[in-house]
This record gives sequence, C-alpha cells and structure tokens, in this order.
Amino acid sequence: MSGNQWDSPLGWAPLEMIAVEGLRRYGYHADAERISMKFLSLVNREYQRMGYIVEKYDVVNGGSNVTAIHFGYSANQAGFGWTNAVFLEVLGSLTKDDREKLLAPAKP
Repeated sequence: MSGNQWDSPLGWAPLEMIAVEGLRRYGYHADAERISMKFLSLVNREYQRMGYIVEKYDVVNGGSNVTAIHFGYSANQAGFGWTNAVFLEVLGSLTKDDREKLLAPAKP
C-alpha cells in the first residue's frame, strides 16, 4: 500500500468493470459474477447507509472510508458519475435472479 488514492485497499469502479468484462470474455463467468456481486453489494450497502453513491470504496474492508489515502485527493465525492454508470452497467450484465437478490430490501 503506497497511500495513493487508487492503491489497495481502494477499488475504482471503472477498473472493477474492466476486470469483470475481461473475465467474462475469457470464459471465467463464475469469477466475473462473484466479483460483480461483491462490488455491487458493497456500493448498494453503502448507498443504503448514507443515501448517496461515492467515488471510492475500500474493497478489502468493505466500506467507503478513505482515511488510508495520503497522496492524491482524499475526499470521497458524493454522486460520482462513473461509479453511478458502472453500477448500472454491471448490474445490467447480471442474471435477473442475481439483480433481484442484490436489490432486495434488507431484512430488519
């Protein structure tokens, strides 16, 4: 970990989408689905908690805390366009069952 804004543990939505699409194109469908569901679940969970989508996500610890950033801008921008777009694009690539499972209301 270098402390740069896109270094581990942080994930960047466009790279998540590129990785998922690459896995699909090479026939690694189960891995693509697993990564898709994990990333989309993280974004959705944080959206449910805060009421908006942010730019950066801690894909290792499962949150949107960006305190590990020491170089680059450390603000976690709300409503960031590419995260919104990636969420919708990757969501659209899931099976209907997986989309419904992901978007089902949380049980109390």
